[in-house]
Amino acid sequence: MQGGLAAALFTAMEKSRVTWMGSSSKFTAQSSGELPITIKPIGESRLATVEFPAADYRRFYNGMSNSALWPLLHYRADLLRYESDAYTSYFTINDMMAEAVCRTVEPNSLIWVHDYHFFPLGDCLRRRGVESPIGFFLHTPFPTRSVLNCLPKHRELMRTLAAYDVIGFQTEDDLLRFRDYATRDLSATMMGPTDLRLGEHRVKLGVFPIGIDVERFVEAADRGSRSRTLGRIKRGLGGGKLVIGVDRLDYSKGLPLRFQAYERFLTRYPDERHRVSFLQITPPTRSEVESYKRIRTELASTAGDINARFGDVGWLALNYLNESFPPDRLAGFYRISKIGCVTPLRDGMNLVAKEYVASQDPRDPGVLVLSKFAGAAKELNAAILVNPYDTEEVAAGLYQALYMPLAERLERWSTLMRILEAGNLQSWYDSFIRALRTAAMARPPRMDRSVA
Repeated sequence: MQGGLAAALFTAMEKSRVTWMGSSSKFTAQSSGELPITIKPIGESRLATVEFPAADYRRFYNGMSNSALWPLLHYRADLLRYESDAYTSYFTINDMMAEAVCRTVEPNSLIWVHDYHFFPLGDCLRRRGVESPIGFFLHTPFPTRSVLNCLPKHRELMRTLAAYDVIGFQTEDDLLRFRDYATRDLSATMMGPTDLRLGEHRVKLGVFPIGIDVERFVEAADRGSRSRTLGRIKRGLGGGKLVIGVDRLDYSKGLPLRFQAYERFLTRYPDERHRVSFLQITPPTRSEVESYKRIRTELASTAGDINARFGDVGWLALNYLNESFPPDRLAGFYRISKIGCVTPLRDGMNLVAKEYVASQDPRDPGVLVLSKFAGAAKELNAAILVNPYDTEEVAAGLYQALYMPLAERLERWSTLMRILEAGNLQSWYDSFIRALRTAAMARPPRMDRSVA
């Protein structure tokens, strides 16, 4: 989704004179040799996209990454679908990406690897003789060892993390769970609270909660609040209040339970019908994965049932949209929404929660209702924190937010904004790069090329 992680990384990249590498939307017929790489300037930086073989990439992305790793990282072992050929293709794509990195970056460049798709990329680079500082950041949660143990060959995969100089996590809890897994399943030892020795290699662990470009959302919300489109939406509310949810179509976001909670809200507080509307923006994603097909069907059915039961000719209870909007447009939607409802079952951080807060009117801010299982809850504890599995609690949270006095809303919002400004996107970027430089300077030269 354009308003989420990709937009945040893109913004950080524009200003930092880096080369950002990723997969292309195009595929190549060749399975060996030099893969096609396209490079174009983005601000002061470069965007390099690689064309991979289609069959391997599908198994890497839809298979291993999103049918095996994603569900486990979000505590859904019941949705794990592991296939040995997908595991093989996962390593094949990582090896191809390593070759592309070596062709593109300057010698001795800092290399920062992002997310679970590329767990073994650092190891693939070390096998090619790369001695540069290499860091890894996990944007998702890290699960308990009992959950990760469900993955076949989990030790083989996770041992490749020894190639990195720094491994970063969104929250302290994620770091502690990784530390527990590494010491108990990988025979790692701790040389201090955040220094891990794995085999012959020493890795620095750190917590780096990702932020947003706060000023951008403040400015975009100000512009959006004056737009004709939002003016029409506000007039259509007829003095009523809007609740907004913005999420990718994913089972980790807790959308079926969120719809049930809203249904419970309308049942428990019947006087709020016609006074409140819910706008849920949910762009489809990973449409080839079976579990995503099922949830899309379920949500469409539930939304229809809610509108059939509670709506009428003049009032749509739940406006459920399967489309994407650019970040600036979302900022306008956030501004006119009196409640931001962010209730994932598990989330590494959840930038929508931060975007919603940053987009509010400083004179009359809305209220964030936030899942206690989102990484953002560790920072944004001035929000109304709820258990997304408890639909009664979420319904009560929505009601509390609707009738919260202005003084309390201002106090909560001011507290949240101070947190966002202190931990903005640039400070996240800078803190990780500092940690990577420091850790790389402290380590002795690597004597061997293989760390698996």
